[in-house]
Amino acid sequence: MTPPALPQDTRTRLIESAILHFAAKGFDGAGIREIAKGAKANSALVTYHFCGKEGLYLEALKYIFTRKACHVAQLASLPRVEGEGAREAALQGLKEHIHAFMEDLMACDPGDPLEEAAMALMAREMQAPRAASSALLMEQIRPHVEHLMHCLQVLRPDLSVDELMNMGLSIQGQMLYFRNSLGIVRLIRGNPDYPADLSVLIQHFTDFSLRGLGVPEAFPAPRN
Repeated sequence: MTPPALPQDTRTRLIESAILHFAAKGFDGAGIREIAKGAKANSALVTYHFCGKEGLYLEALKYIFTRKACHVAQLASLPRVEGEGAREAALQGLKEHIHAFMEDLMACDPGDPLEEAAMALMAREMQAPRAASSALLMEQIRPHVEHLMHCLQVLRPDLSVDELMNMGLSIQGQMLYFRNSLGIVRLIRGNPDYPADLSVLIQHFTDFSLRGLGVPEAFPAPRN
């Protein structure tokens, strides 16, 4: 017999409470009872409707993925240019990838505890993916990785797959480090609102990446 559907507001409260607790304490540290208490719900609902803590954890990740706008995913869905014009398209695609990735990272509202917790939980998951959530995680990030790798392969066809992968890690790593270290960056700069103009920072990451990648046409020599 199929159990009755969980009321949507109760389901949402449980998932959002789970995000807050999993972000703060990790999967092992967060308990079903405290999650349910935070949602003002019966802890038995977690087992009954989510098949336990593992199922609730997966639903929390899905909730984050479905609610958060992803500009990189939109880029990855665009058709790829082959043949003539492919290099110009790859250069533009890489620039747009960096711009979109940085916008996605910085889209979190610092005044919203749930958004901050969602970002922290995703950081935890990226650092140490759980076996049960690895398939879901790869489903979400594979299009991003494939889009970036395609751009890099066109721009640097002389590099091996491993070398291109390292390039991709370096490009995304600088932005991830910045976002995850935003608090200390603001302390160092003495500016709690840094960056005031995100476009300036995006341009820096773009130029830094293209120079490291070695794409001469991205920086044409000035005419005398």
